[in-house]
Amino acid sequence: MREVGKLAAFCILLTLCPARAHDPSSFATGSAGTKEAPSSSAAPAQASAFAPFAPGVKVRWDEQFLFVECHGLPAHNMMIGITAWQQQVPLPQDYTGANAWRIPLAPVPAATPIPLENHFLRGAIALAVNGVPIFNPQNNRGELSYEIGELDQWGGHCGRADDYHYHIAPLHLQEVVSRDKPIAYALDGYPIYGLTEPDGSTPADLDTFGGHSTEALGYHYHASEKYPYVIGGFHGEVTEREGQVDPQPRARPVRPALPPLRGARITGFMTYGNRSELTYKEGGTTREIVYTVNPDSSVVFSFPDGRKETFHRREEPEGPPPPRRPRDE
Repeated sequence: MREVGKLAAFCILLTLCPARAHDPSSFATGSAGTKEAPSSSAAPAQASAFAPFAPGVKVRWDEQFLFVECHGLPAHNMMIGITAWQQQVPLPQDYTGANAWRIPLAPVPAATPIPLENHFLRGAIALAVNGVPIFNPQNNRGELSYEIGELDQWGGHCGRADDYHYHIAPLHLQEVVSRDKPIAYALDGYPIYGLTEPDGSTPADLDTFGGHSTEALGYHYHASEKYPYVIGGFHGEVTEREGQVDPQPRARPVRPALPPLRGARITGFMTYGNRSELTYKEGGTTREIVYTVNPDSSVVFSFPDGRKETFHRREEPEGPPPPRRPRDE
């Protein structure tokens, strides 16, 4: 197993000197930045955790939920180091409007808490405060993504909708938000902190899900450098439907899913505005995929064999998004 401590240290360096991210203007902003509660209502405490990542991450709220709108891409670089690659690339997603993330403002402990192991193998279990979803540490085949080469140096990769997400806790975000703030919120509404308490002390008396209650914070989770890496299950109430937390936003694919590219290793990724270049080695040969995200959300790909293809996102029907997300494999 690779050492998570080294990964975290490398992530910190990259966070302090982040690569250029995709331009947030390339996705629809919907009603981002507006509040659903009366204008006189104060912002909920949960909103402050996402503030360092504005304006790419925007929040609004009502009496029950904090709604987080974003394009799902981090400021740090992506994809480098993946050795089990299925030819996905990071594309901005439209997590806005009715398709925004929602965090319960008053989470309720579950009568029967649900563990993550062999549950919730589709979709997200949490949302990092930089607007990147966090999935179960297991992929939808039950394998630990971190331990089979599926993840990059920051603990993330792309699903079949070209949607970037983490499979381990993004500990490097503490260098941005500080250790007294959460690095993520589980979809049951409880915050996820790093390896220590806000005062730097080691968490004590953690339950099987990696959580506990303190006088200062109430119930909260702590990330781990070993399995389950994020949380071990949901202390709070959630609904599991078709293998995922329901409801949650849907990532929209722009092109058909591709098969794994056996033996390939991703060695570079750079973004210049709306143009991205992904470099990989296959059989000793270096190859490159270049793609551009256009203002109309179409994507033009240039492949190593000289082909160029343009893909258009299908229009979604009006109304709430369907519950299913593309499979993460």
